[in-house]
Order: sequence, then C-alpha cells, then structure tokens
Amino acid sequence: MTTTPAPAPQQLGVRLLPATAAYDYERWQVSLVTPGLLLGAVAVALYRLPLLAVPAGADRRGGSMDMTDPVFAEALVRALWGRPGFDRLTLFDHVVRWGEPLPEGLTSDGRRRFHGLRKRPRLGTCIRPPAGHGGRDPDAGRWPPVPGSPSGQQPAPPRVVVQVGAALTP
Repeated sequence: MTTTPAPAPQQLGVRLLPATAAYDYERWQVSLVTPGLLLGAVAVALYRLPLLAVPAGADRRGGSMDMTDPVFAEALVRALWGRPGFDRLTLFDHVVRWGEPLPEGLTSDGRRRFHGLRKRPRLGTCIRPPAGHGGRDPDAGRWPPVPGSPSGQQPAPPRVVVQVGAALTP
C-alpha cells in the first residue's frame, strides 16, 4: 500500500495574480461601465481564493476590498502600493480603499455610479410554473409516488439498493 504525502502547509498572506485568475472576473467584466479597467486589475489571493481588485479610473472613482483581518489588509496595501489606479490607498481596520473617498449619503444608485457599475437589469415578475412540471411543488420528487399522479412526473425508482459501506469492501 502506498501512502500519499501530506500536503504542504498553506502559506498565509496576500498574493497578486493576473486578473483573469480571479473567481469573480466574469462578473466584473459584465458589470463595469468601462470594462477596459480590467487591464489594470489584479486578482488578490487570500489563502486560495482570488478575488478581483479593480482600479479607479474612467467612470470608476474608487474601490475597496474587505480582507477579513487587519494583518491581511496591511499586506494588501503594501502589494497595491504604486500600482496605477490604486492611488490614495487607505486602510480602515480590515477594509482597504483606493481612489476618491466614498461621499456620505449616496443612494444605492449613486454608489453604483461611483464604483463605475452598470445598472442592473430589472427582473420581470415571477411567473408560477405549470402544475406537474417537477419544480417547486411539495410533491415533486416524492417517492413513492403520490397515488393518482400522472406517469412521467415522478422519478424512476432506484434500480439497486446498496448498503452503506458495501461499495468500500473489495
């Protein structure tokens, strides 16, 4: 029997990666009024989760990132220092801000414009799906089927019942 080596201990800290490595890159790409700002953006990896830091510029007057801990926030300030679009870096507890300070009393629409974000499309009214579609009605997926339910509306019965742990024995 071979054993796999234990994984290397995870390094704590903040790392800057290419912007496209960020988990939320596509969301920012469709949300920004000026997607060209992504050329100066960086992915900020805290532990193993890279999130996007988008610089100020064009329609975006400022940005911020919550780092969960003041130590990581200080590390992010050091990492972003001197990068174009990340001027006027400020640190408040565990939140790093750059660009112009966010004015007091802005409406949600004003905050969206300050951060250079597109207006979100308004979603239509919720339409109730037809009965028996297999969606959110309480009997959907119920086994055994509800007496009198039409065929094809219930899941197929399990083909084989396997005892828990049986698959683990050779």
